Formats: sequence, C-alpha cells, structure tokens
Amino acid sequence: MQRAQDLRRDAVSTLDANPSVSQAVPSSAENARTIVELVSHGTLSTVGEDSVPLGTYASYVLDGEGQPILRLREQAVHTANILRNPRCSLFVQPEDMPARLLARATLIGRVEKVDDAIAEEAARRHGQLHFGGVGVDAPQPTDLFYRLIIERCFYVGGMGSACKAEDLSAEEYKSAEADPLKDHAAALVNYQNKERTEDVLRIASFALGVPLEKLEGAQLLWVDRLGIYLFAATVGGPGAQVVRVTFAREVTDERDAQSTLTMLAQVAWERERNYIPIMPSVPDPVSN
Repeated sequence: MQRAQDLRRDAVSTLDANPSVSQAVPSSAENARTIVELVSHGTLSTVGEDSVPLGTYASYVLDGEGQPILRLREQAVHTANILRNPRCSLFVQPEDMPARLLARATLIGRVEKVDDAIAEEAARRHGQLHFGGVGVDAPQPTDLFYRLIIERCFYVGGMGSACKAEDLSAEEYKSAEADPLKDHAAALVNYQNKERTEDVLRIASFALGVPLEKLEGAQLLWVDRLGIYLFAATVGGPGAQVVRVTFAREVTDERDAQSTLTMLAQVAWERERNYIPIMPSVPDPVSN
C-alpha cells in the first residue's frame, strides 16, 4: 500500500511540474556509454597504405571503463592497417528502433594489443555475447584482441530541442555510467505503444497541456532513469513534436519504470474525469 501511495505522489508531482523548468536528462556521456554497451559492434576506420581511411565491421566486448576490446582477424586488412598505424576510430550506432533514435558515437584513439590473460577472457566473453557466429564471424583460434584506448568521443544525440553534436573527453566518457534501463527500454517502449496506447495518449495530453480530444496521436520514443520522450501532434497545432516528461524521482529498474508509467496514466485519467480517489491511510506505528 505504501508503495502505491509513493507512486501516486510521484505521478502527481510529475504531472504538476512546471513545463518551463529545465528538465533533467541523462548527460551526453551517459548516452554514449549506453549505446556503446547496447550495441557491441561498429565500423572500425583504419588508415590504409594509400593513406585513405577504410571502414570495416568490428565486434567488441568492453573493459571496466567502457573501452572496446576489439576482436580482429589475423589476416584482415584492418589488422594490417593498425599494425602500421594504431590510430583509428570506431563508429557505433544501434541498428534497431527505438534505440537508434537515441544517439550515435565515434570513439577515437589508438589500439594496443592486450596480454594473453585479458585476450583469453575477452574471447570467452565475446563468444557468449556473439554466440552463433558463422562464416566470417565464426570464432577462430587465431583471433586477435586489441583494446581501443579512447582519447575522445564524438557524440551526436538527444531528442527534440536537446539534439546536439559535441566532443567528449576520454575522462567524461569513461567516468559516465550507462543508463540502468538500457537493456529494457526498447521492450518497455514497444509494450507501451502496442498494448497501452491510451496510457501513452493520456500522458502526452497532460505533457502538452491539451485535452485528449485535441491530440492527433502520440508515441513513446524512449525511457531512461530520469524520464521519457514522447512524439505527439495536436489538432491545429504546430505539428508533431518531441516532448520530454521528467519523472519526479529516478527509476531504478524495469519494474519501477513500468509502475511509474502506469501510475502516470492513472492519475492523468483521473484528472481527465475530475475523479478524486479515496486512498486508505497508512496508520502510524504504535509504540509499545
């Protein structure tokens, strides 16, 4: 019962928030870490013998600082390139929606071969993460593992008015943490849009401050620990726009996020109908 009351209080606070107040969003470094952890492969650009950059596919696992440990073929062209010139970049972007909307990042630096113990552990983790690789992707005993030592990160991301491109320092990137909802955000978004369409519409109507009947449509774009992004359009309005709804408190996991979204929609429904629920009181503990 106490949890339900806490969720309701948070939902009321969220819907009552002044839209002119600066809204909390994950930092660019957090978003960069999030997509690099989500994807596990990218386009590796190395410098060829003709001094022309060559972009090729490369898969990876991450070290404790979010730096990719690349799996390379012994006879691959990009391997020969980095043996001549270790400077390179790795472009990472999610392939699938909705994560593809969030951000993309280019990790820039130099590569160095890891020692045998790290390579063995990287090979084990890579085999688990990329299970089922066949053909050119099949694991080989001659695979090499090189760590990309990040010197900077070129980041492009954000939604709505928060979209931007910027250079992040290595320290900014490595000290950031990926969003705790990264492994569940896509499923939450798809579930809400397919199974809880009315909930999404009601949250959007209150976020935009318009009656539900004035809303042409709405779609959930992304959910993170601090809030959600919605894509919505109103009748006779300025057209489709991206709206940010910031949670009253940070959510910690998938269950917490789902409960928060459900309660937001419930409170929005009650306000739409001027319904005042009767909430049972929680008695104070009685001391003996």
